[in-house]
Amino acid sequence: MLVRGGPWSDQPPPPPLRDTGNLMFAESRIPDVPTSPTTTEADAAGVEPRRSGARRMLNILAAVLVGLVLPVVVVGALVGHFGASAMFMGLVWGALGAKLGGTRRMLYIAPAIGVAAGLGAGTAYGWWWVALLALLGFIAGGGIGFGWLPPLLMLPFAATFVTPLSSTENAVIFGVISAIGALYGIIIARRFGAPAIVEGEHQPPPAAAGVAIVFGVLLGGAAAIGVALGWTEPYWVPEPILILTLYILLGKRERIQEKAIGTALGVAAAIPVAILAPPPEVIALIATVAFLLALTQLKTYWLYYGLYTFALVLALAAPAHLASEAKERGFEILAGIALLAAGLAALHALAARLSKRDPQPELAPS
Repeated sequence: MLVRGGPWSDQPPPPPLRDTGNLMFAESRIPDVPTSPTTTEADAAGVEPRRSGARRMLNILAAVLVGLVLPVVVVGALVGHFGASAMFMGLVWGALGAKLGGTRRMLYIAPAIGVAAGLGAGTAYGWWWVALLALLGFIAGGGIGFGWLPPLLMLPFAATFVTPLSSTENAVIFGVISAIGALYGIIIARRFGAPAIVEGEHQPPPAAAGVAIVFGVLLGGAAAIGVALGWTEPYWVPEPILILTLYILLGKRERIQEKAIGTALGVAAAIPVAILAPPPEVIALIATVAFLLALTQLKTYWLYYGLYTFALVLALAAPAHLASEAKERGFEILAGIALLAAGLAALHALAARLSKRDPQPELAPS
């Protein structure tokens, strides 16, 4: 017979008691559970992306508030509405150009953005504005000869989307603020990793001259259509040329067809609203909902642009002129797309002719 806990017992002796005051407790014999290094690393790896993602969102939010909202509000309070518009648009062109062409190249172009914006504001929307867009289109198109087309594209952008000003002094102020905004946009783009130099496409001088002429004619012709027809917002005709050229540079040529489809659908969707003629409050609500839905469809460009066009027509048109606004806006955008398609066809024919006249040597098989 074995005695429990004795020296000959096959069971371990009971744990010793320790005095904790009034009660006596046995020492716990729960073994230590080892922590798996793999489990610890996995937990840390799961927490770290969440922390870094949240930190990145906070950085973006702080950059938007400090880098975008604050300077626009301050300039708007000091100068007025046109100053806030100049600051905002200059910042957009500076940041976009830095992403496309590099921060170092945009530092050279930023003063020219101010000149283009000031001249555009002072001449909008008359025949001198048409000549300005044609000249800037020629300069930007010629940039393809030395790899500077993407950043130089910001010049016609800056002259197209401006606030019309009748005072020369205000136009000069608009240009100066636009240049400052462009420099500020370059700084923000560099903060988010924009490279110093992005090498663009290089074309031989004959091809570069053809691109310069065609692009100048396209922008000048588009602006002339809007001015000749007396439209209050003629910049909507060159707008698709600039936007779609940007997409072509990014390798998204299919956006041309998608933009045309989206424009037609957006304009067609506005016609039933014009026929029903709901109250202005209802129209504003429909436009807001359509715009928010558009933001959720960025990956499906034709649907995004259709909803955006629909919301834009509803937001800009007076309730009694909704149908005419839809017709005018649709015609402006589709005219710009048609001009761009004709220009691309001309460039394609020019490239084919140049390749026949001066064929590139083929590499010998290895």
